[in-house]
Amino acid sequence: MKSILIIEDDATVAEAVSFVLERNGYETTHVETGSRASELLKKQHFCGALIDVWLGSEDGLDVLARLRADGNTLPVVIMSGGGPGHTLESVSTRADVLDACAVLFKPFTDEELLDAVNRSCPDDSCAAD
Repeated sequence: MKSILIIEDDATVAEAVSFVLERNGYETTHVETGSRASELLKKQHFCGALIDVWLGSEDGLDVLARLRADGNTLPVVIMSGGGPGHTLESVSTRADVLDACAVLFKPFTDEELLDAVNRSCPDDSCAAD
């Protein structure tokens, strides 16, 4: 089963995303911070990750930048509702520079979520052990 890491500080959003993914054959793990995600990625294999831009006091794009700086090539989908300093255009541009597979703008549909994750994790070779 493909395992997806969800980095999202809003429990309601994380639960909704998990529900859709699990209903469609994915295994999900949810963390609320980039530091917790970094710890977990050292111990556990994931097929991909969903990272929210607004993580309380953290910026999800900075979390992705740290992962890339550490050499982590995990397929990532960025989730964003926009906001001050994070226009839809700026999020898309920075996500592209950081090699994100896709950007989902909230609110997004179940179909958009599944499409982005399926494109990011296209084969079964990354299934969790």
